[in-house]
Amino acid sequence: MEALQIPVMSVSEPIASSSAEHEDLADILDISLPALFSIAPIAFSTPTPTSFHTYLPPPPHTPIQLRLPNPSAEVYSKLQANHLWLSALYLADLIHLQKIQVQGQIIAELGAGAGLPSLSACRLGAKVVASDWGDRGILEALEDNFTRTCPAGGWAVRGHEWGTDPTPLLDALDLVGLRTGPHEDDDLASRLDPKHNRFDKLFLADTLWVTEAHSALLDSVWNLLKPGGIAHIAAGLHTGRGPLWRFIEMAEKRGGTVMNQKEVLWKAEDEWEEGAVSSSSGLEDCLFTHLRAHETREDLVC
Repeated sequence: MEALQIPVMSVSEPIASSSAEHEDLADILDISLPALFSIAPIAFSTPTPTSFHTYLPPPPHTPIQLRLPNPSAEVYSKLQANHLWLSALYLADLIHLQKIQVQGQIIAELGAGAGLPSLSACRLGAKVVASDWGDRGILEALEDNFTRTCPAGGWAVRGHEWGTDPTPLLDALDLVGLRTGPHEDDDLASRLDPKHNRFDKLFLADTLWVTEAHSALLDSVWNLLKPGGIAHIAAGLHTGRGPLWRFIEMAEKRGGTVMNQKEVLWKAEDEWEEGAVSSSSGLEDCLFTHLRAHETREDLVC
């Protein structure tokens, strides 16, 4: 069996909206309530699909302007992709602080939404493939964010439903010039050879809240990571700890070992307090851990 390292993190967050030139009463109320009652947001949103949210990374890095996705009505409530969740901010902060090393790495993000972690990695020297549900409202926002943030290239955006054929993401390595193994006319088994055509790291921000999706998500994780690869997973605690523990339990049953688990608390000053436990202070807390997974050929889903 081949060993893979997969870090998992979970984050919980409250909701605040970005300001815009023209806001209706609902937008103003949405923005004002957290300030009036000292409630930390679990996520950030924008008043209109064309508005931008500005992410301020740790110094000395410059801000990133994000257009949040506007999913179609069929998946709008199901995916919650129109928000920027704190789990994505936490991963992005770790990347900018170089607590997650990305220079020269080949990285994919699953359930990317606006793509903040993969955008952060791209501009710090990684080659990335960002993916989310194959909805144009999501993928167009992702492409717009990458075009603006990483104009030199080194990135690709693909639609991917967890647990389905991973080859569109693997084939995207051709686009960013990273494929090192068999391709083109080779059969699927060769193209899924774990020694080639796989990612060094995966990013998953707030993807654990639906327990029924865990099995398919792990299928994609196993299919995309190289042996020895690492998945950095952030999941919000705003839906409770149950989904997180169930994901960890399933990952362990499939050969994973969870390690380095910790909780962090987000403060309104854009700071993270590590080692925190669930708080009644109105601030959001998060969980971070690492998962070491063992992969067999039987784990691969075609």
